[in-house]
Amino acid sequence: MGKGDGRVERSNRGCYRGGIKEKMITFHRIKNAFNILKNEGWVGIKYHWALVRDKEKGKRNDCHKVYDICFIEEGDAERFGKEGVLKPIVFDEHIEPLVSILIPVYNQAIYTYYCLQSIKKYTKNIPYEIIIGDDCSTDISKEMERWIKGVHIIHHHENYQFLKNCNKISVEAKGKYIVFLNNDTQVQQGWLEALVGVMEADKNIGLAGSKLVYPDGLVQEAGGIVWKDGYVLQYGNGRQAGEAALNFKRVVDYISGAAIIVRRELWEKIEGFDERFAPAYYEDVDLAFQVRERGYQVVYQPDSEVVHFEGVTERMDDGRMIKIETNRKLFHEKWNKVLEKQHYKKENYTQLVKRMEKYS
Repeated sequence: MGKGDGRVERSNRGCYRGGIKEKMITFHRIKNAFNILKNEGWVGIKYHWALVRDKEKGKRNDCHKVYDICFIEEGDAERFGKEGVLKPIVFDEHIEPLVSILIPVYNQAIYTYYCLQSIKKYTKNIPYEIIIGDDCSTDISKEMERWIKGVHIIHHHENYQFLKNCNKISVEAKGKYIVFLNNDTQVQQGWLEALVGVMEADKNIGLAGSKLVYPDGLVQEAGGIVWKDGYVLQYGNGRQAGEAALNFKRVVDYISGAAIIVRRELWEKIEGFDERFAPAYYEDVDLAFQVRERGYQVVYQPDSEVVHFEGVTERMDDGRMIKIETNRKLFHEKWNKVLEKQHYKKENYTQLVKRMEKYS
């Protein structure tokens, strides 16, 4: 892969047609602006505008990074299931894996395929197993055995939805560590080595997560902040992945569950995601708080980079927004005492960011 030219590297497996990619990026920009205003107020908006101005003036050209991403063309999904279109992916099987990679799946088979292809390409030197939970898919995900070998695939007989799907398949994990990975992700070189390395280096770390990057090369999240009222902020959202402030390991409030690693022994003591947050939303934030409650740290590991096609497997509609707000209230009620004692108000955003970035 090249470096420093600010482009997203496209493989020969396909790329977005311009119109689709532009719409996707525009959607992210609008959603990001809305989230910044909602979670950080006008102070946060002004802060992000300053970053944009710096970028336009050329002050951040050295912050661009290039990622190996397989984009999806229009019509790929329709062609996907035809015989001979895809080369089967064959994984080595390990009797004693160090890591169990758990991937919950509901439809979007082509994204699952490219997610697995990226794992095969970029996961070296660590014995791992892959467990896929197929949540009653209606597309060719239900036929995954045809194009994936050496993977444990569990086909559920009822639709458990995301959170319960994760809990169900986690009981099959044999590794010392459990990794939860969304099927709409593509991992990058050294992603798993970096996650395992941070856990092996410090037994006090119970949960760690990757730097999540959008397909356009901008950051989705470099660790998360939880405010006193239970609202959350994806730190670094919309910024260049190469910025120094986003590239040092640090303790964080939470890590989004799209790419996280947790000690299996600790996960079993916690008894998995709290199913009161089913079908999804805030279960990953709650997990981080449970990890800390048991005396462990939650850490952001920037050396593990994962591209996340956020929104592919879910849509931002009124029903989803209602569920997010419902679970925020549930989370706030559950952790109210901790939030009051240990967390900032949104109004302290600028102060908190300066504190987080002073070592960068």
